[in-house]
Amino acid sequence: MSLFIQLAAIDLKSYFRNSFALFFTFLFPVLLLFLLMLAFGGNNGPAKVSVKISGDGPRAEKYTEDMKNILDYSRIIIFNIEPLDETSENQKGVVVTIPEDPTQKVKILVQKDAPLSIYNSIYPLMLVNSMQEIDYEKWDYVLNVFEPSEASISANFKYGQYLIPGLIGMILISTSLFGFCTFLVEQRAKGAFKAYHLYPLQKWKFIAAFTSTRFFILLVFSMAFLVVADKVYGMNAIFDFALIGKLILLISLGALTFLSIALLMSARIMAVGMVTGIANLLFYPATFASDLYIPQGGFPQIVKTIANIFPLGPFATAMRDITYKGAALSDISYALSLMGIWTIACFGLTLILFKWTKD
Repeated sequence: MSLFIQLAAIDLKSYFRNSFALFFTFLFPVLLLFLLMLAFGGNNGPAKVSVKISGDGPRAEKYTEDMKNILDYSRIIIFNIEPLDETSENQKGVVVTIPEDPTQKVKILVQKDAPLSIYNSIYPLMLVNSMQEIDYEKWDYVLNVFEPSEASISANFKYGQYLIPGLIGMILISTSLFGFCTFLVEQRAKGAFKAYHLYPLQKWKFIAAFTSTRFFILLVFSMAFLVVADKVYGMNAIFDFALIGKLILLISLGALTFLSIALLMSARIMAVGMVTGIANLLFYPATFASDLYIPQGGFPQIVKTIANIFPLGPFATAMRDITYKGAALSDISYALSLMGIWTIACFGLTLILFKWTKD
């Protein structure tokens, strides 16, 4: 036990001397929270945009069906998609005109002096079909946009309620990859593990000692980040003992999952430059595709499927559900089971593949 504590203490000292790891654990998520809430946090709920469809025929029907299938997934914007009433004098909203002739472009008309946030809400419409088929024009009618939305919180979230739990997932994966995985490869490259290899020290004890410090840091900071961010931005989570218990369980399992992935990556990779590149290749696509701070609405189905198998997205969804919807553990069983499988598999493979030295 004394050797375990010594190893954990060594790792803890090394961690707080690593400015790169400290940045990705503490400063990066705080900066991202501030910037994203500054840009999008003014909405009390999802915006509601009225979309009128003008046109008949198979092309219009297919476009309308595709539009509903894609846009209905959005948690930030609620789209009310319905046929255009040509007899109505009040034609407020976005008008999408779909000619029967396939050689003619689909036309989207939008208010010419709308604020930037409203233009952003129209971009998903342009992604339903290829850009070559769309003619985008400004328009004088006023968009039918309401903030806050009439949608209930049980179905949708305020942006802060959507963002903050997502950033917890980002904290876990960024610290694991850039504050743990790269550190282990650097230490192996320096020959720091040779002495441990000579000791009668089992791999699992060494791995457990080094993992325990990062696990403790992630658990404490994630809980503190969630509570402070919620209070600062007034997201109104009720942190009773039941919620705290569920959060500790979920964050603990999430931390172990991403630490185990980081361990597996570091098990055989010997070059620091290579592991940094691989960490970047995993981190950025995973955070963008996993519904952390950008809704998955317009992503291809294959991307959504892959993101739902990787534990980051299900973790973020589970965090939102238990924090702001009062979900029980049974309601997040998929996320818990998925993370459990990833954790066991990655730790098991690490014990088999881990090398003490570069040789």
